[in-house]
Amino acid sequence: MSQINSKQDGKHFWRYDAECFSDIAAEHFTMEYWQKKQAIIGRETGRGTTLFVQHNASQLVLRHYLRGGMMRHLSRDRYLFNSLETTRSFAEFTLLADLSKRGFAVPKPAAAQVIRQGLGYRADLLTHKIPNAQDLVRILQVSQEAGFYRELGTFIANFHKQGVFHADLNIQNILQDDKGKFWLIDFDRAQLRTPNTGWQQANLKRLKRSFEKEHIRYQIKWSATDWAVFLQAYAASI
Repeated sequence: MSQINSKQDGKHFWRYDAECFSDIAAEHFTMEYWQKKQAIIGRETGRGTTLFVQHNASQLVLRHYLRGGMMRHLSRDRYLFNSLETTRSFAEFTLLADLSKRGFAVPKPAAAQVIRQGLGYRADLLTHKIPNAQDLVRILQVSQEAGFYRELGTFIANFHKQGVFHADLNIQNILQDDKGKFWLIDFDRAQLRTPNTGWQQANLKRLKRSFEKEHIRYQIKWSATDWAVFLQAYAASI
């Protein structure tokens, strides 16, 4: 079992996996540090830039927390501080560590950073990259058999019946690796809740909207019949 360490240096706070980092510093959360080490192995751009880096034998994903919606006009990356445990990065780190230990197919956390700034804070997270995996937008450029959707329905049901609420359940956050295994990523604002049909069905509606959206935007190979197969498997597992 991994040893989770905590560290503070002035307004910087960290939580990290001692198996991955012998020590931690603010530089580990900067693009400049990884560029200097020539360790950047990829990047993705969306609301911000996500970096993929090589750290010793591990491939890691570096993400800086950025606001979405109307709040981004007030502050791009600053959040109101209440406690360390409720900061975006520490909360996600803690949840991922718990889910990983319980055998869920989620990224293993490597390190989290919080920088206090007055009444607010900024945050960053390093997680282990899922090897040889693609999100479902890419996977569904090719039509999939019914078995694909049955496995996917069972996969999502397993999270729901264990009370795992994913705040942004969409097909870009569901990966499949080269062995056919599904993974769920991006647990920002995720929670452990008492299972009930209210939030579970709202979660499924969000997932369906993402299938519909990407069907139009990226012409993914998906249909209402595929969704019916998914729901049947979900219902049988939940």
